[in-house]
Amino acid sequence: MKELTQMSNDLPVQIITNVIATTSREIQPCLPGKDALRQQIKRAKRVCDEEVERQPLNDFKLPDAYSITFSGVPFMKDITDGTERILLFTTNENLKWLQEAKFWIMDGTFKTVPTLFRQLYSSHAPAGGNVNSQIIPLVYALMSAKREELYQRLSQQLNELVDGNKLKLNPDFVLTDFEKGLINAVKLEFPTAQSKGCRFHLVEMEIEKSMRGEPAPKKRKEDEDTEVKIQNVIADRGNRSTTDFLRSIAHKLSL
Repeated sequence: MKELTQMSNDLPVQIITNVIATTSREIQPCLPGKDALRQQIKRAKRVCDEEVERQPLNDFKLPDAYSITFSGVPFMKDITDGTERILLFTTNENLKWLQEAKFWIMDGTFKTVPTLFRQLYSSHAPAGGNVNSQIIPLVYALMSAKREELYQRLSQQLNELVDGNKLKLNPDFVLTDFEKGLINAVKLEFPTAQSKGCRFHLVEMEIEKSMRGEPAPKKRKEDEDTEVKIQNVIADRGNRSTTDFLRSIAHKLSL
């Protein structure tokens, strides 16, 4: 069970279910209780994590179980850039969807990342075709730093991967946060794509500035125009039906 725990990314309850299901009926009564099994799994995972975390970044090697798909296809690319590293995860099928996508959404998270790395960056785009289209993550990248050069290296590697599969990445626009290094890297590697900042991150930045006592940024004219339009729409509600009201919203906001 310890070996299964260290190789698997399943939840403890799933590992316990698998162990019980693959154990003969004669042996099952001899197994520890579920609480005891759960504690053993947690200890095994903790030991495995500690062994990984103690390694220097340059010595870290991702186990094969995490670098190939269930069908045995490699989907991890290890990229070294000076003293920094990127572990890039994607598949040829995902790259095809990325090629077809008119827009990408890119963002990073810091809460679920091994301490050897700084962030987990992901690229999302529509996949599934016209009928079943939905936005899903197509590329993951564990990055050891947040630098423009490393973002550029990541973008270059994506282009190299698609070139090797006779594909071409050419999104119409890329939605990111307002991190200047990333925006510059996107503009450099995908020059025809429009770079757009996520409004959520803009509002988040404004709130953080306000909490620090800094003056609020000046509103852009297009934001002020949109606010006026929305106020006019709300004031024009009257006694009209919901359908007529929604039609007026679509009309006025499109002017």
